[in-house]
Amino acid sequence: MRPLARKFINIINLIDISALTKRWPHISRELFKEGSFVQNAAWMFSSSGISIVLQFLFFYLLSKIYSPADYGLFGVFNVYAATLGNLASFGYNQAFVLPKEQDKFKHLLHMTIAVSSIVCLLFALTMCFLGSWTLNVLGHQQLGWYIHLVAPIAWLMAMDRITADWAIRVKSFKNQMWTSVAATVGSRSYNLCHGLWIGPDAVGLIITTALQHCLRIILYLRFVITDSSIRWWRQWNYKGMLDMAKTYLRYPTYVHWSNVLVIFSAGLPPALLPIYGYALSDLGYYVHALVLLDIPIRLMGAGIASVFTQKAAEIMRDRPEALRPHSLQLYRYILGISLVFLFIVLVFGEWGYAFVFGTSWQSAGSLAEVLVLYFFFRMISSPLSALFYVLKAEKQNFYFHLSLTIGRLLCLWWAASAHIDFLSVMCWYALVNALFYLIYIALILQLIRGSHWIWISRTLALTAGVMIAAAGLRLLLFGDMGPLMQWIW
Repeated sequence: MRPLARKFINIINLIDISALTKRWPHISRELFKEGSFVQNAAWMFSSSGISIVLQFLFFYLLSKIYSPADYGLFGVFNVYAATLGNLASFGYNQAFVLPKEQDKFKHLLHMTIAVSSIVCLLFALTMCFLGSWTLNVLGHQQLGWYIHLVAPIAWLMAMDRITADWAIRVKSFKNQMWTSVAATVGSRSYNLCHGLWIGPDAVGLIITTALQHCLRIILYLRFVITDSSIRWWRQWNYKGMLDMAKTYLRYPTYVHWSNVLVIFSAGLPPALLPIYGYALSDLGYYVHALVLLDIPIRLMGAGIASVFTQKAAEIMRDRPEALRPHSLQLYRYILGISLVFLFIVLVFGEWGYAFVFGTSWQSAGSLAEVLVLYFFFRMISSPLSALFYVLKAEKQNFYFHLSLTIGRLLCLWWAASAHIDFLSVMCWYALVNALFYLIYIALILQLIRGSHWIWISRTLALTAGVMIAAAGLRLLLFGDMGPLMQWIW
């Protein structure tokens, strides 16, 4: 028993609360230090936290107005818009933190704006002539005329991403907090009014998406990027733009397609499952569950990933030997937070959904409990994935997401072809995604020479322990182990 007890203690020590307590004086000093990593992360966390609370309140109200079928149709539309919006910039926006000279950055900015606009314009013209044919081929006839809204909303998404990455470069994290909150309140207020006064339909959800991106762009340019932004729209140097396109060619070669694959493959369920006869209402439950499961990942992305990207780039330029300990420390903290998230959703997901949103949305709670295993590993990897770009390992990142997309396609095709129920399809989908993202974490740790097999084995042991504990508590409180654990059992 002693060796087993010692191993268990070593695993628990992975999340060292006493170490965190000892570091608190240092953390508190950094919190009030202007421009520090801790302060920047705190501002971004605050922004995301307030925005998420507001979105949750609006989400509660909107779930009483819009139906699962509305969310399902919007999910299909969003596959097109999000994929095109991410594809349009060719990934050059992710290189904004790299140029040291402002002139070079200006050329890179101009080139990214021009490329994004041209791609969206070409798509819009194509849909004018081939829109109906495209929907018939892909089996998405239910979109109808909404296909003509894809290009303008995708362009707004691309411009939003460009201004957000520009803001990361200028380190204006405090101002980002207020602009994000204002954009959230404005867009969600319209969403609510549209559902109450005009009618609950997918159009309200689509217009809300456009309005949110539009507000963020305007507010960022006015209040966040304050370095005389008007001059950035002058003196377009096409030779300089071409030079930047060549300098950061690895971004459209690997980073760009990695990002497109991330967005496209994430939208595979609403894109493929209607073709096999699954109802839009089932997809609506899926989209609804994703919104809540994605909250901590968006919180990590805004509060940690954006700041970590900028910090990691600085460390690699000035003292690259510090990147490994800095990254491993972040991994430990993210793992601890993610385990708590996993436990809460496995125990209270279905019950919480029924309690908060009503019994009509209980099926979304069941899907949340199933999909949480996949989101758990994705949550761990999300902030640290910036290391692929900082360490110029974009090729590895691309091949991973290509493999992930193929794995998702095969999983959904096999499960849907077997004509099993929607919840079972999602169980297989969650398991495949969890395995792939576990491999992704191992690749990230390998990049920084972080003893990846040791960390992965400890992570798996902690994950198994939390899942067993959650199943036991769930059985004690509600009389069942939950859909995911019952399916595994």
